[in-house]
Amino acid sequence: MNAVASSIAEALEVDDPFSSFAEIQRLLEQQFQQINPQIRTRRSGFYNHTHMPDLIVRWPHDDDLSDRYVYLRSTTDADELGFDVRLLAPQDRPIVLALGALRSASDARALDSLAIERNTLVLDLAAFAELTSGELPDVALRRLIANTVIEGGQGLLDERSVSRLARAMMTGVQAARRGEPEATEDALTFARDTLSPPIARRLTAFLGTMWRTSGAPMTAMERVPRYPQPMDELSLEYLLEGQEIHDGHFWSRIAREITLTDLLGHPRAVATDNLQHLMRAALSTWNARVCAVAPSSPVAARRGSAPQRWTTSEDMLSFDAPSFVLRLARKVDHLTSSAARAAHELPTLDEVGERLPLLGLSLKAVTLVNGGGKVTYEGEVGALHGDRLRHLSESLGPGTLVRNLEALPASGVPVRYNFSTRIASVRPPRGSVPLLELVNTSIRLFADLSREEEERLVGVIPSGGRTLHAGIDQHVTGTEPLTD
Repeated sequence: MNAVASSIAEALEVDDPFSSFAEIQRLLEQQFQQINPQIRTRRSGFYNHTHMPDLIVRWPHDDDLSDRYVYLRSTTDADELGFDVRLLAPQDRPIVLALGALRSASDARALDSLAIERNTLVLDLAAFAELTSGELPDVALRRLIANTVIEGGQGLLDERSVSRLARAMMTGVQAARRGEPEATEDALTFARDTLSPPIARRLTAFLGTMWRTSGAPMTAMERVPRYPQPMDELSLEYLLEGQEIHDGHFWSRIAREITLTDLLGHPRAVATDNLQHLMRAALSTWNARVCAVAPSSPVAARRGSAPQRWTTSEDMLSFDAPSFVLRLARKVDHLTSSAARAAHELPTLDEVGERLPLLGLSLKAVTLVNGGGKVTYEGEVGALHGDRLRHLSESLGPGTLVRNLEALPASGVPVRYNFSTRIASVRPPRGSVPLLELVNTSIRLFADLSREEEERLVGVIPSGGRTLHAGIDQHVTGTEPLTD
């Protein structure tokens, strides 16, 4: 008996039945949160009532699915549980949890068929414990399986069947990634036979992603989608937090299956090795709209030799370097926190003017300030350069600073670089530019990199041949060198 089953069994021994069930409800809520922090639960307030649930469970991202009602049952007799299943409303997608070891029914297949027919998941305490805290070595995959079953499972599950399906799914995901059809088919069969259609389609889409990224021919697997499908958050979490995958080919194909927007929608903070592999492939594949470059904290700056790593958090993707932090988001609003609104020191026009041609940027518009004076110029692309740019600054006198500018990078889509907030944003707002282009131009306009810092940087974020220091140009035609 594992810790989950043991804790619930201890709660059952409490003399006061109300306190006993309240503790069991608390333990179940705790387990649901560990499976998926996005799950929301509430207690109905009823006790020992046939038709009223003990817990109501909701997944916020599934607006098309109803809440799922959880009924706790002290009986472990399968025939009695079958009687209860007939009384429950199938539209509530009930979960009937027997608080003990299920005793065999006169015909277990009949209860299984009845539960499937009534959109109901029936499981005993040992099955629930195995589902939520089993010994599957890949914790991220175990959470994916548990959430999938709790959200969409139907039929009768005991401890042995949960263990079998966990092994089938683990083997199936690995087989799909290797392009092996037989074990992948077994996992697809589990999805079809054990899950409600909407959840089965989601799991099938995930297996389809794994199959396509294997490079195996699509004709060898008829039941998986042939084109990319939206990946749910737990599937993405499995990719990011599961066992490390070193295969460069795999990550290059994954980067073509998902987008930066998908990653920015991931609610959990992640800084895993798999995220680093994904970003190496994605830099030359994805597009982006906005990013910010802020000075790093004094503590981080002193840690000059610390690894440069990508980290996700809600609505944001960050890259931490010794002297700066790069942040990517879907909207400028997501970057303008109180910390980001702090006014940054503006660069001189000479500094910016020297960097623009090195970065392949053609100036379209610029706003200059000097004391209380301000002048904005917008004209023909490329007209502002050299002497013309210096003559423009002379109208404000020595010490002219740049507040913001609009320029065209190689992709030809205008980008506005705001030096006051150190935010770069594509114009128009719904447009996008190659991620690598936006990242590289923003870092080198907003941050003052030493030669040593730039040499370290291009080892993680390829420069595409555009740097501020001669002799360390790195031309990139695709992703990192691929390894098997």
